[in-house]
Amino acid sequence: MVAASLCFGLFTTYEHVIARGMAYFAEGADQYRNYLAMFDGTAGNPIQYRVLAAWLEALLVHATAALGVPNHFTVSFIALRVAEDTAVFLLAFAYYRKLGLSPASCFIGQSLLAWGMSYGHHNTDLRFDTYLDMAFYLAAGWCLLSGRVLWILPLMVLAALNRETSGMIPLLLLAHFAARQRAAGGRVRLEPREWLLVGAAFAIYFAVFVALRLSFPPQRTILPEDTPLGLPVLAYNLTRRLTWVQLFAVLGIVPFAAWAGRRSWPDELRLFAWALVPVWFVVHAFVSVVAESRLFLVPQALVFVPGAMFWVEESVGRVPTRP
Repeated sequence: MVAASLCFGLFTTYEHVIARGMAYFAEGADQYRNYLAMFDGTAGNPIQYRVLAAWLEALLVHATAALGVPNHFTVSFIALRVAEDTAVFLLAFAYYRKLGLSPASCFIGQSLLAWGMSYGHHNTDLRFDTYLDMAFYLAAGWCLLSGRVLWILPLMVLAALNRETSGMIPLLLLAHFAARQRAAGGRVRLEPREWLLVGAAFAIYFAVFVALRLSFPPQRTILPEDTPLGLPVLAYNLTRRLTWVQLFAVLGIVPFAAWAGRRSWPDELRLFAWALVPVWFVVHAFVSVVAESRLFLVPQALVFVPGAMFWVEESVGRVPTRP
């Protein structure tokens, strides 16, 4: 599992680096300038508030500089992305096993995920916050399925420091409580303690969200391709051929395979899907460039890939044994 995850992490990072070109990550180039903008306080809204990834970058940059590593900025950027991607694959395997998939299905699921991640480089730098976001969502799924519900609260602090899209993690907590009550055969009615935990998760998120915005000077809002947010962005996304090409490059037919096998999903996965997928797609369609389809790797990793593998396992189970 560890060796496979490392191989996948190296592969997806390699694909991104090759797509951008090594010069993109050299000192003074685009990745470097984006890194400096974070610490100058001029990265813009919302990028300026995604501080966790920037802190990790800074730690690696200073460590490699102190060790005298040649081209230490380039080495640090690429090493961090390898570490993040490897962590994503490790967490994906652990989460898929907790859902009930076989080890073989988990390895194939990792491979499907690697396919999408290797094509998630359109119009972007290494985007450390995106892949950390994936890791936090997968870690949240694993915590909930493992019964470590309280771990969601400290996880929420880190996730909110990383990216504003982590605000839907508390919805997974809500879905987990609902699935547990459905499994017990009763009505879905959360207990006061469960509501308290969900409320605490949301409160942590909003506290970090507000604190970050008070910690920096006012930022210019980064508009997707200079298009006003809302209906103009939606029209821009829907009418571009590139939108659909890039979505297919990252997601492939995996969401359709997942939908085909939805009857074989465990309750938790089904409720995770309802809690996350519709909101995720609608919000991103109105406020982001959908052609930057790495933005949809969270639902791909958390819902679509395991959902598709449940469909495969169900289909294989129905194949008659040859005499």
